[in-house]
Amino acid sequence: MVRPSTPAKRPYAPRLAPAERREQLLDAALEIINRAGVAAVSVDAVAKAAGVTRPVVYGQFTDADDLLCALLEREGERAQAQLAATLPGDLNGADPVEVFTGVARRYYDAVVGAPNRWRAILLPVDGSPPAVRRYKERSDALIREQFARAVRWFLRDAVDAADLDVELLIRVLLAALEEGGRLVLDDPEHYPPERLTAMARFLVETLLHRYPYTAR
Repeated sequence: MVRPSTPAKRPYAPRLAPAERREQLLDAALEIINRAGVAAVSVDAVAKAAGVTRPVVYGQFTDADDLLCALLEREGERAQAQLAATLPGDLNGADPVEVFTGVARRYYDAVVGAPNRWRAILLPVDGSPPAVRRYKERSDALIREQFARAVRWFLRDAVDAADLDVELLIRVLLAALEEGGRLVLDDPEHYPPERLTAMARFLVETLLHRYPYTAR
């Protein structure tokens, strides 16, 4: 008599320290986003991608939204650190064209160097959970504030610059940078960092032609 075969048990995932397990699950969610979009992130999908059971995921996150917020916070902090490093600490005597051109070039190099991170950061947030959208809005506001300080510094003595809407200008410039980031991710051969950086230089030179800056 042939005994019925018993289904093979699923192998247990290797034991990891809580912090390591959390990073593993976030990495799995990031891979899912890059492969199938943010809507594909679920507890089941992350568990499968990480080779663990659902309770392991629930041991770290309350639900998929909590996981997405943690992922965006992690990648957002790393992205902010990369962006902050593009601005020099001391702007005295600096050439604004070179400063902002350098910012653009280092930003595009960062995007190319960590495409998975920046795909998650640059994804449209309309379909994301409310908590994710709120975090993205706070993060964007912080970046705008940093760049606005630099612009105001360079234009503080420029004739008629007091009438310039710096808040709107920063939104437009950062929107252009973000769109460039999406272009280099989607089609790096047609939109290489060099091409995008040249456009950034053109935009800054055009602005400073209208509001000349005198270096001290």
